[in-house]
Amino acid sequence: MRRVVLCISLLAALVLLGGCFLEPAESLYAIPAQSADYYNLQSAIETAMPAGASYSAPVAGENQQPVQMADLDGDGQDEAVAYWKNTGDSPLTVSVFDKIDGQYAQVAAASGAGYGFDRVQYAEIDGSAGFEIVVGRQLSEQVTQTLSVYSLTETGLTELVNANYSQVLTVDLDENGCRDVVILHADGDSPNGVVECYRWMDGQLLRDREVRMSTPVTAIKRIITGQMCQGVPAVFVASEYGEGSIITDIFALLDGALTNFTLSESTDTGVKTVRDYYVYSCDIDADGLIELPRLIPLQALEGEESSRNRSLILWYNLHTDGWEMEKCLTYHNYTDGWYLEIPVEWAENLAVTRSVLTDGTAVHRFLLKQAGEPETLFSLVGMTGENAGSTLAEWGYGLLAEKGEVRYGALPGDGPNAPSAEELQKMFHFIRVEWKTGETE
Repeated sequence: MRRVVLCISLLAALVLLGGCFLEPAESLYAIPAQSADYYNLQSAIETAMPAGASYSAPVAGENQQPVQMADLDGDGQDEAVAYWKNTGDSPLTVSVFDKIDGQYAQVAAASGAGYGFDRVQYAEIDGSAGFEIVVGRQLSEQVTQTLSVYSLTETGLTELVNANYSQVLTVDLDENGCRDVVILHADGDSPNGVVECYRWMDGQLLRDREVRMSTPVTAIKRIITGQMCQGVPAVFVASEYGEGSIITDIFALLDGALTNFTLSESTDTGVKTVRDYYVYSCDIDADGLIELPRLIPLQALEGEESSRNRSLILWYNLHTDGWEMEKCLTYHNYTDGWYLEIPVEWAENLAVTRSVLTDGTAVHRFLLKQAGEPETLFSLVGMTGENAGSTLAEWGYGLLAEKGEVRYGALPGDGPNAPSAEELQKMFHFIRVEWKTGETE
């Protein structure tokens, strides 16, 4: 979905960019004048805001401006949406301004209870042109929040849904061109959270059956959306599960009904999604599908303490019938921010050691455990400093990649299973950082 939000100051700045570049030099140092549209909209908002009211910008999500722009009626022109707070039983107001005969005027408003606005999204939900407003209000300074979905009509803002939530997102699960509203919230009758899905059906935004999470909503660490397998959009909810591990609940439609495939009785998918807390599902091979990780313990070498408690990650896609399609094996070094694609034939006998040189450089050595002495496949280092490149070359290491001030190099072994320098370069990747959460994947 295209980005539909733009703060008013940015709108004014864009207007100022127009015009002739051939102006007198002294004008370049003049204070820029705001556009007529800017003042017109500002005047309309000030006229509509009650005495004592103040702007109340959403505090979470991507859209955190007190005044935002979105095409709510589908006419190709953005409306302005202002968020403010007043006093009384319904102090939080969403107000829509549109141009009428070239002048901004308030065309709709909706007020609700709450302490402040939590978040706002704009999504095509009801199948008609234009975006709906998905807005969350904080009911207190604690965690209780309420959701409203508004559609702009000729009579004003029509509320399609009102519900409590802990987390909310919009995603097209049934691929009908309309986004569904997925709500995660606590359940007073159970320690585990509940997920509800509201879908546009028969001219209404109707609630599908609710399904349970594997954990309380307070345990949620990360939520992403994507294709679970070809043609099956899903919501992946990673939550803390016991000490030092997480579990991923996978919510998608099965025969038209919302299903948690991690807990589904019709598929054997339960404990297989439990894994170390730092490994999240992602599209590891960039094929458009979300892969799930499973840890595979590596071999430990006798007398090499650093080879203990290491693992490969097997990435796979989960299908709706519980079948798992294995995609690739990786060795992730989260501390240093890189990973390697590992050939499947190495999996059963691979071992990894780590040693530190006198200058602080860490050396990772990859070996195949076999009868007699283990075979060294290759060694990998990351080195900083002005002379890092030349030092790697002196040591016989080929340059794999550069990131910032770090130079990464690899030295192939001389055994029959050792990869070539070209193969090592293809195996090496940097770990991406998820910009919304700061988590690595």
